[in-house]
Amino acid sequence: MGKRAIRVFLVALVMVSTFWGADIGSGGGVSSSRRPTYVPGEVLVKYKPAARAVASAYFERRWGVSTLRTFHDVGVQHVRLPVDMTVEQALELYRGNPDVEYVEPNYYRHITVTPNDTDYGLLWGLNDIDAPDAWDITHDCSGKIVAIIDTGADYNHPDLAANIAPGGYDFVDNDSYPMDQNGHGTHVAGTIAAVGNNARGVAGVCWTGKLMILRAFDPFGFATLSDIISAMAYARTNNAKIINASYAGGDFSQAERDEISNLSSAGILLIAAAGNEGTDNDANPSYPASYDLPNIIAVAATDENDNLAWFSNYGRTSVHVAAPGTDIYSTKPGRQTVFSDNFDDDDISDWTVDPHWALSSEANSPPYALALVPGDAEGKGLDLIARPTNAIVLSGQTGILLSFMVKANVAGGDLLFVETSADGTNWTRRPVLVNDQDLFENGISGSVASWVDASVDLGSLDGSPTMYFRFRFHTQKESSGGGGGGGGGCFIGSSAYGSPLSLGATQAAAAANVVYIDDVQITTAGVEDVYQYLSGTSMATPHVVGLAALVWSQTPTLTASEVKARILNSVERLTDLALQVVTWGRINASKSIANVPAEPVGLAATARSNSRIDLSWASTYYGQIGFKIERKSGSGSFTEVKDLQNNITTWSDTNLASSTAYTYRVRAYYSGGNLSGYSAEAGASTL
Repeated sequence: MGKRAIRVFLVALVMVSTFWGADIGSGGGVSSSRRPTYVPGEVLVKYKPAARAVASAYFERRWGVSTLRTFHDVGVQHVRLPVDMTVEQALELYRGNPDVEYVEPNYYRHITVTPNDTDYGLLWGLNDIDAPDAWDITHDCSGKIVAIIDTGADYNHPDLAANIAPGGYDFVDNDSYPMDQNGHGTHVAGTIAAVGNNARGVAGVCWTGKLMILRAFDPFGFATLSDIISAMAYARTNNAKIINASYAGGDFSQAERDEISNLSSAGILLIAAAGNEGTDNDANPSYPASYDLPNIIAVAATDENDNLAWFSNYGRTSVHVAAPGTDIYSTKPGRQTVFSDNFDDDDISDWTVDPHWALSSEANSPPYALALVPGDAEGKGLDLIARPTNAIVLSGQTGILLSFMVKANVAGGDLLFVETSADGTNWTRRPVLVNDQDLFENGISGSVASWVDASVDLGSLDGSPTMYFRFRFHTQKESSGGGGGGGGGCFIGSSAYGSPLSLGATQAAAAANVVYIDDVQITTAGVEDVYQYLSGTSMATPHVVGLAALVWSQTPTLTASEVKARILNSVERLTDLALQVVTWGRINASKSIANVPAEPVGLAATARSNSRIDLSWASTYYGQIGFKIERKSGSGSFTEVKDLQNNITTWSDTNLASSTAYTYRVRAYYSGGNLSGYSAEAGASTL
């Protein structure tokens, strides 16, 4: 995957270094580490309207494709390809048909009155944007529904529950439990609308927000465009007015753009993270922030010193504004443990294991770990299984996640699977994320010489009463001696992979092939009053979303464009943001609520003749804004000489006296009369 791989801007920009080396061999169906940029075996296609029904039927009959869902408002079909057709082949096939308007891969996106809340002092970002002054005017923002398209949210969190709107949805598991197993979405929700003035935890920008939780991202921070588009359409048809999009990707999608255009037609703001690559979005777009649509606000991140954060993307023409995004303290999902085993009791009698599984002193948390050394397994196609004997009691819990520590060398095409079952007989294979970085969707292969964490999303089991899980090691290659004789190419670990097992297995003087597993646990959502620090443009974005909800609830008659103008035109100008974002500024809640524009910047005066001086200033405003130009000559007083409207940022002052020094200053104003402060002065002398 390229550097602009699509993933949600997860956690506090934790710099993860993986030691997992793919040693995939020739085994079919082995997933590579890292997800590709799009979903294998799927495309998004839009037929020309007049031929839609006929063309769709033709492709289904002739090529064996099937339609998974249809986005009627944008005319796009989410199509599954036959098993022998690649995405690249499908794109060529569809693009060669005159009845097709466009086709594209199903891209992934990769996941930014002072209250008495006990941790309010940690919320530097709220003070930075002058939220307390805004709250002196209003802190009620219950008038508009805010949709959060993210990893879900802990809707039971004591600091969020009162502000969760009914009717959220989980597009990953297709159920009504959009519970957050990652933490990203819950953190975003807290910055927007954690309950304020409730003597606990934190406060959001808007204390009484109505949050619609739409889960499109899995616990690993990935989402498909098809799920994101579904979530956008759901928000649009269920009365949301603002959407928080703290995610991004480098791949343009016409289908995504079309749906955001539908949002614009419906009067809905989409506020999007600019990205965390530290690059210029003008040159390297990041979507959805970089779509040139009027209802988007693209957000960069600032630090506590009012500088552009080191990781933040920027863009003089494509990123609109900045907001606090480093070390942001907000809500964290509560978790409870329903199963755990660290094997430290030297007992696996409650596990059903193949003889090749045993206890080892090579442990992440000493003294013991579960280990597999298939040294005396014979042949190809063997399944060596270890699982807890009894069912795991879930009692209808949500947000189910399996995690464990692993250290292994799985070589030569052999595979380690993690599987679950409702009845202990019929098993479902699960994708595994290793080291928060390497995703194995169809079995783990490769090696890692140090302990790393692994996690498995079990959200599809939300609401289930019980479950079973197991580790299954599958041998795929022939024995080292050839033919059907023993070995299966699997040998006990060398010293590089830890101590020999205390039980079972025969040692062999061959390359290591061994698996160690420790600290296994299953957790579910729990009601806890917990919080965490995260950084990213993902954390900056909800500051802007919360402000939009506050402004719009204060004046419900505003249009989406007018709310956008209020926010972009009322910024705090910052030196470090000059030429980095459209507005040269960071949001200011107090000015936005009071409808006071920021002062013009970049005023320059240039003499063109003995009677003319040209003026210009930076184009940093959005929408309808006016400017009052004042002038003085010599040591005289300033007087107004011109009133410009419609966001015009240049003017020629003519009929001036020759060889005379003139000084100018400019103020911005809204049609309602609110005036900005003065620009810096600029002067020139006629020739």
